[in-house]
This record gives sequence, structure tokens and C-alpha cells, in this order.
Amino acid sequence: MTPIEIIHTIVNEFPFALYGSVVVATICAFLGVYVVAKRVVFLGAVLTQVSVLGIALTFLPWFAMPHTLGSVTVTLISVVILARMLTGKLIPRDAVLGVVFVASIAARILIMQKTPRVEVSEVENLLRGDILFVTPEIFYMMLGVFIVAMAVHILFFKEFTYISFDAETAGTQGFNAGAWELVFYVIAGVVISVATHMVGDIFVFGFLVIPAVSAMLILRSVRGIFLFAVGVGVVSPLIGLYLAFRYDLPSSPAIVAVASVILAVSWLIHLFRRG
Repeated sequence: MTPIEIIHTIVNEFPFALYGSVVVATICAFLGVYVVAKRVVFLGAVLTQVSVLGIALTFLPWFAMPHTLGSVTVTLISVVILARMLTGKLIPRDAVLGVVFVASIAARILIMQKTPRVEVSEVENLLRGDILFVTPEIFYMMLGVFIVAMAVHILFFKEFTYISFDAETAGTQGFNAGAWELVFYVIAGVVISVATHMVGDIFVFGFLVIPAVSAMLILRSVRGIFLFAVGVGVVSPLIGLYLAFRYDLPSSPAIVAVASVILAVSWLIHLFRRG
């Protein structure tokens, strides 16, 4: 197909794949700046696995509920517990996240072994997500989550920025760091759980990390970092989907690969400036 034909196919036959991937990449890139600044990068991987566990649980008879609702429920419960543990001093953050990560994967494997009424391939398809087959219902749900999450972060941009980039100053100025941490983790948990069901864990975790790191390598202002990260979240799906159709590649890895190329260029720019 010619480039025009590829673009026409994507826009007309897979519109929700295009819109959905841009929405997910944008919101994950935005939240990822906080995740990287707070030095809890592994949190993204943990919450995607917790979300996947929630989806797997919905295949059990005693936990029967819509897949997205199950994912959100399990993720929110985990987030409340994690928010408490991550602000404690007794156990290192990476140790807490590592335990939850491994436990979630183990539990998912065990659950899949006890759901004979469902084909394993069906479960795996739901766990991975498929951008090209995003339904209108899931897309509009994600869009609603996107609007609410962005509205909260824009309204309280100062508070979230302080607790992420300068927690000590936030404490001296009277910010309730614990409360704002919990709000952040709850919002992140809802976004990640819905997004993971929609596009899969690799896509979500990739955009929680790569755009933010790319921005921090070449920019210093907080607003500039956010704008650059969001820009990567918008551009990468557009280019990645085109390349996926052009060269018959899987969509999510192609999109993440584009973001990774941007990260590599950012790193080279960083090295050039230092030299």
C-alpha cells in the first residue's frame, strides 16, 4: 500500500486504535513524569501486573464481573496498600514493589490453571490487549478516565509537582504529602488498570517510563519536561501505527519502539551537550 492508502486504512477502518493509542500514550507519558521523578519507576510495571491479575480473577466463578471493573477493583485495593507501604521507612520501596510484582504474576498463573471453562488463549488475549480491536465502549471509558485524571492534575498541578520533585519543600510549606501521594496513586491505578485492559501491559509500562526519561535528558524546566513527554505520547502512536501497517509489525511493540528511538536521540543530544 502507498502511504496515503495506509493512513486512509488506519483512520477509516481502525479509528479507535488510533485515538485510543494516542489517549493512552499521552496520559501515561504525563503520569510517567511523576513516576520517574518520584523514583518509583517499577511502580508502573507492578500496577500493570496487578491490573492483569484483576482481569484474570474475573474468569473465576466467585469473582464474576466485567473485566475492566475487576481490573480497577483489584488495582485500587493494591494502590491503597502500596501507598501506605511506599511512604514507610521500614522496608525499601523497591523491595515492596518487587514482592507485589512477583506475587501478582504467580497468582495470575495459578488462576489461569484453575479456569478450565475458558481457553488459555482467550485469557492471554485479554491480558495483552489489542490496539487494533479496541471497542468504542472501552475507548470512551478510557477517554473519560483521561479527562478526569488530567483535570485533577491540572487543577492541583502545584501540589502534585511539589510532592514529586521537591518533597522536602512541600513538607515545610504545609502540604499533606501522604494525602496527595494517595490521590496520585489512586489516579495512576485507575488509569493503568483501564489502559492495560485496552492496549496491554508492555505499551502502558513503556509510556510510563520512556517519554519522561527522554524529556529529563534534554530539558530542565518542569513544564518543559511535561510538554515534551506528552509530545512523545502523541507522536509515537501516529508513527508507530503507520510503521506497523507499512511493514506488517505488531502495533504495540512498533509504537514503543518509536518512543525508544526518541529516547536514544535524546540521550545522544544529552551526551553532545555534556561533551
